[in-house]
This record gives sequence, C-alpha cells and structure tokens, in this order.
Amino acid sequence: MTALSASPSLSRLLAVVLALILTIVTGAQICRSQDAAPPANQDSRNTNSEKPNPEKPGPEKPSPERKDRQSKRDDSSTQPQGTERMFGVMPAYGLIEAGLKPPPLTSGQKFKLAVQYLNPYTFLFVAAEAGINQARNDPSEYGQGAEGYGKRYGAGFADGLTDGIFVTGVYPSLLHQDPRYYRLGDGGFSRRFGYSATRILVTRQDSGRRAFNISEILGAFTSSAIGVTYYPKSQRDFSDVAERAGIQFGFDAGFNVLKEFYPDIQRKFFGKHKR
Repeated sequence: MTALSASPSLSRLLAVVLALILTIVTGAQICRSQDAAPPANQDSRNTNSEKPNPEKPGPEKPSPERKDRQSKRDDSSTQPQGTERMFGVMPAYGLIEAGLKPPPLTSGQKFKLAVQYLNPYTFLFVAAEAGINQARNDPSEYGQGAEGYGKRYGAGFADGLTDGIFVTGVYPSLLHQDPRYYRLGDGGFSRRFGYSATRILVTRQDSGRRAFNISEILGAFTSSAIGVTYYPKSQRDFSDVAERAGIQFGFDAGFNVLKEFYPDIQRKFFGKHKR
C-alpha cells in the first residue's frame, strides 16, 4: 500500500489494467450476443437463383481477372463501424489487416469511428474501473456510497469519450491524419512490438505518407485538460493533466500492441484463427 500511495500514477494505471481484465472476463457473453449471425439461407437462395436453365443460356460468369479486381475493391473498403471483436469481447477500433490499403476516411467516417467508444464493452470497463477506484477511495474528495461511485463512473466515462472524439475524430479531420491501426502481421516479436507500441508517435496522413502522430498528442492533452472541469481541485494542476495524458498514451500504446498480436494469442491459446 505504501508503494502505491507514493506513486498515484502507477496506482491508477494498475486500476485501468485490472478493470480491463475484469471486463474481458465478465463481458464476453454480453458482447458476443451483439454479433450478427450470417443469414442461414443466403447460400441456398443464391444456389437456386443461379441454377442454369437448359432452355436458356445462363448468365455470363465473371472472368478470373474481374473476380480479382472485385476482391481487391472489397479488401480496400473500410467500415468504421465494423463489428469485429478481439477475443469476442473487445471492439477492434479502426483495425486494418496486414497488406490492405483502404481508401482514406472522410471526416464523417472518422467521427463514426470515434463514437465506437459507445458500446457495451465500454460501459462494463468504466464500471469496473470506477469500482476499483471506489475501493481505493481515489479521488478521496468523491467520497463513498452511490454518489461517490457515480462521480467516479462519470469522470472515467468522460475521459474516454473526450479522448476518442479528439484523438480519432477532431484532430485527424483537421490535420488530415488516419486514426486507424494498420497491422504489420509479419516479422519477429521485437519488430512487431516496437512497431505497434510506437504508433502513438507515428501515423499516416490521409495521403498515405508517414507522419508524426500529432493527433494523438493533442487529443490526449485536450481530453486531459477538459478533465479539470469535473475532477476535484486536488487534481487540476498541470502535473495532473500531464499524468492523465501519459496514462492515456500508455493505454493507447497497449491497445495497439493487443491489436497487433491478438490473432496470434487467439490461435495459440484458443485454437482459433481469423479467416
């Protein structure tokens, strides 16, 4: 307890990690139920509708070249509101698989990607984080009971929401940067780890060229600065703003590492692999 009291930033980071683990364990079934099942009769309908008529010439079959072009178009398309979940629980925000080159996002699509924050996983994660902070009585000014828990939940939810809006929506739109994560997929562990962890510093412009990730820096500090309007007076100094921004940098870097390696982890420990 003495070590944690002496290092509040470490204590808060541990609370975030514990909340993440707790949410994954308890939220799997709830989030899986959101995933839409593919229509069962689609293949049979397509098969029946395409059955050749001996009295009529059948429809012209697409050439292999045409199929290849269509496949590339499909691969390069992007759905900011995609339903893919890591481990069946965590939404994969803006994840682009290795080798794909999707078109740039419009400003509207970037904001749609930002509001992915509003999903059941987030509500569970924030609830777990608020519960851990309640047990630690942090911040102490919030007190205990339902009122104290509500304040902690509201602060945690607002932190994540404003960070997502500015890091993924506002600044990428203004600066023409791509907020998505592009999986490397190939190479050794150290190369992939270094790549994924540094994407909070290196990103892509909408044009595709590499650039300093100013959207991440400005977004995290803007979100943390907004926090002075609802955090108690003891947590409104610049050092507190910088600490909250630093925790967000660490969380985003860790989330990128998870995006990079989750197919490998899932395949190794659960015997599944992404199709």
